Amino acid sequence: MDNNEKISSRRPMYSNRLSTKSLVLAAIFVAMNIILSRLGAIMLFNGSVRFSFGNIPLILSGLVLGPGAGAMTGGIADLLGFFINSHGGAFHPGFTLSSILTGTIPGIVMFLSPTKKSSLLNVVVSNISILIVVSLLLNTYWLSQLQGNAYLVLLPARAATSIIITILNILITYPLIKSLEKTGLILDKTK
Repeated sequence: MDNNEKISSRRPMYSNRLSTKSLVLAAIFVAMNIILSRLGAIMLFNGSVRFSFGNIPLILSGLVLGPGAGAMTGGIADLLGFFINSHGGAFHPGFTLSSILTGTIPGIVMFLSPTKKSSLLNVVVSNISILIVVSLLLNTYWLSQLQGNAYLVLLPARAATSIIITILNILITYPLIKSLEKTGLILDKTK
């Protein structure tokens, strides 16, 4: 056994490196997020609710590429998206954190799940986790800081629209991840 074989046998199953294919997919997900969340968004309730499907590419990146690449995709998408179209708002690092978590949470769900990464259970759990942690808790808190409104004043309108968006995200994300699996862009293996 030569030195290279010894090193490769000690490597963990999941490497910190991203393949060229993963980087290209991450870049496509970043572009899709910017288009859907910045250019294809509808602002409601005086800017306290953004109706868009921008989370779908971040959720897909977490499920397909894992939590690290999902975090990278979310962070880059938020920063580039802000410079392209800020919706007239100020930069808030909390929204970047929220975007990073939106890419990370599905990857964590995928790694912890005993089912295939493209399973309906993973898609539902990922979307509901993002709804609770990111949309309702964190983003509402960041908006209350920016707008000067009380958290509980913003929460009801945001909760209603966020639940609708989450249901639509589930209905769109599941067929998309299945079609990515069928085209061979992702290999779906159980743990």
